[in-house]
Amino acid sequence: MTDVDGLNAGYARDLFEEYLENPEAVPSEWRLLFESGDSEIVATHPGLARLLEAAANGHPAPAPAPAAGPAATAPPPQVEPVSDELLGAVAAAMALVKAHRMHGHLAAHLDPLGSEPPGDPALEPERLIPKLTPELQARVPAAVLRMYVAGDTLADALPRLSATYTGTIAYEIEHIADHEKRVWLRQAIESGKYRTPLSAEKKKELLARLSRVEAFEQYLRRAFLGQKQFSIEGLDVMVPMLDEAIELAAENGAHEVVMGMAHRGRLNVLAHTLGLGYDSILREFEGERTIEAVVATDEGGTGDVKYHLGAAGTRSTPAGDITVTLAANPSHLEAVDPVVEGRARAEQTDRSTRYGLHDPNVALPMLIHGDASFPGQGGVAETLNLSALEGYSTGGTLHLIANNQVGFTTDPSEGRSTRYSSDLAKGFDVPIIHVNADDPEAAMSVVSLALAFRRRFESDVVIDLVGYRRHGHNEQDEAAYTQPLMTAQIAEHPTVRDQFAKLLVAEGVVTEDEGDDLFAQVTSELKQAHEALKATFGAPLPAEGKIPFSSGDGVVTAVWPIGCGS
Repeated sequence: MTDVDGLNAGYARDLFEEYLENPEAVPSEWRLLFESGDSEIVATHPGLARLLEAAANGHPAPAPAPAAGPAATAPPPQVEPVSDELLGAVAAAMALVKAHRMHGHLAAHLDPLGSEPPGDPALEPERLIPKLTPELQARVPAAVLRMYVAGDTLADALPRLSATYTGTIAYEIEHIADHEKRVWLRQAIESGKYRTPLSAEKKKELLARLSRVEAFEQYLRRAFLGQKQFSIEGLDVMVPMLDEAIELAAENGAHEVVMGMAHRGRLNVLAHTLGLGYDSILREFEGERTIEAVVATDEGGTGDVKYHLGAAGTRSTPAGDITVTLAANPSHLEAVDPVVEGRARAEQTDRSTRYGLHDPNVALPMLIHGDASFPGQGGVAETLNLSALEGYSTGGTLHLIANNQVGFTTDPSEGRSTRYSSDLAKGFDVPIIHVNADDPEAAMSVVSLALAFRRRFESDVVIDLVGYRRHGHNEQDEAAYTQPLMTAQIAEHPTVRDQFAKLLVAEGVVTEDEGDDLFAQVTSELKQAHEALKATFGAPLPAEGKIPFSSGDGVVTAVWPIGCGS
């Protein structure tokens, strides 16, 4: 296409403005024209030439100082003239920045098992027109590209921009209709404000937490071979992420965190997030072996399987104590979602007066979803649909998808029509953050970003925690029957605790023996709690008034053949 005539100049300028906001929104022939460097529309864009000249050295040339004597003053620095090639390069650079923000997630390394991301041609500088070679990138001032990463030129800034959007964290934010939210997120993401490196002490605490999570699961599997526990292994970092969310909620003034989740990882959350004693959980396992284990409790049994149970506890944080509640949930996975929202809304509502004033800072709702149930069960969409309604809003819910890349025995490609399990949330203008579950520091940072966004805009946020399932759907299943290749790969894959311990040893934060001791300490605690529990099994049966162990003598039944004598 050649340049436009005067009659169409106004239309072309409107298209160019749209191109600067989103290159993919204009027809390909117009995009080629704007990126060619030959367009008068681009060359005469208000302020563009001035910005290029001013930013050539990072700032406008300073005024010359008064001459001190007869010596001649130094000439001002030479500014590169604005050529058609440079204008085209700026237009291509703008398209490249936009592509990273919109499609960077396609090149991000999210799978702990190492599958290659599909990528996108728009992310490759040398496939643009003109080709953004390293030499041409060095001529494009970063100041005109509206980025928030450091760097004076595109050549300086592009590696940082690429690392931000195509690392172990990926962002989907450009679908959001609200301009202020998009700009806030771009700045927060690209500046790295919420991704500060952890101190050595924090890294030790994180390793200790991961050690506790893994040791708990391994002890249960050894001690109760074949019993269902719906292990969290492969998504271990979810527990430290919940810890971080609770602390940040308390820091923001919350009195309570209301949580809902299905069975995957529930026992670990009960033990380590809500502080339920190991003996209580071990008793439930022993109850599948002997009735004495459960009738010794005050209630004479729980009435439900252990991985459906709810609980409440109090957590101490630097900002003060906070109540953490996990709602009981049946086998219907996402059925608990509206229950959590209702409980949180009730907690946020001042019921001491008839006005019922609502303060979303008082309670934080958190929902942990399955990667198959989030797109597959209608209750999720129904709950999201309430999120912005005045009478139902809870000021933003933190959604965490426990994504183990398989639904029961179904591969994602056979279980949903979307690329990501989180895509449903796009229809509700919710920002989506994907993170690799084998990068615990990255996982912690996305919680900070998510809750900062909630605090600023009182909006839901989705974190898609991409991991794997180390064992079958439950411990009675053999995953190798349905996912043999993935199962073989997982068997060879080191746990996140092992990887993080190795990293900290290499950094000199801990020694190898210290890392091993953290794991052994938890195993010892579990063993002691288990032995103490077994010692109580000879205790008297419940007193009168409680559920009895037996109603009397055993009932004898028999079927007697016709004609047989007694």
